[in-house]
Amino acid sequence: MTSHDTAQAALPERAVRELAAAAAALVREHDVIGTITNLLGGCVECVQGAAAGILMTPPGGDGLEFLAATDHRAQHLELYQVQVDEGPGIDCVSSGQQLTVQGPREIADRWPPLSEPFRAAGFTGVHAAPMTWQGDTLGALNLFFTQEESAADAEPVAQAFADFAALVIVHSSALSAADIAARTKAALEERTVIERAKGVIAYSQDLSMDTAFERLLALAREQTLPLTVVAAAVVNRAATANRRQH
Repeated sequence: MTSHDTAQAALPERAVRELAAAAAALVREHDVIGTITNLLGGCVECVQGAAAGILMTPPGGDGLEFLAATDHRAQHLELYQVQVDEGPGIDCVSSGQQLTVQGPREIADRWPPLSEPFRAAGFTGVHAAPMTWQGDTLGALNLFFTQEESAADAEPVAQAFADFAALVIVHSSALSAADIAARTKAALEERTVIERAKGVIAYSQDLSMDTAFERLLALAREQTLPLTVVAAAVVNRAATANRRQH
């Protein structure tokens, strides 16, 4: 049995473990971005990917918005898709179907503007799975790969994680369309706070954005607090210190 076969055999067990951890988070105090970021990390580990991100349909708006990613490379690609209105997340939300594109040439043929960003990030494959709720596509979970053969194996696990990500945001079948829109808006606002905190940590500690994000996640785990609460505290402390200096 090859190492790839061994990893595939262990995949269901890892997926169950990661999804169970996400489910446990929903029954206690949690924030959307922190829970989804941990969920993305678990999905990447399960499918032997390199990174992952989520694009969401904003309430009452056109196009998509970036919600969360496991690292800065994935975040850059997600934001670039939003900017050029082209890419796996855009196509996935438009069709409501999963898609896999493998190989630099195939990526360049399908999304010419994304060829260079994919190359710069070191990704050679992508798998996108729709996040749906009661027939509506709320967004897309994008998995990025550096090993082309891995992307094709992602489909069943990716959809399970995408479905759970939608559940994290919606959280109740009794919610109205207005409630869903409000929760999506709140999640996007949480992301803004976290981005500010990443910038504060990166600047104050002379770290890369990826390392700053890892530090922020570690702080949330150490303090057993929601990621957004910790991020807001980081931003507030920086603002207070700045006011005192002036």
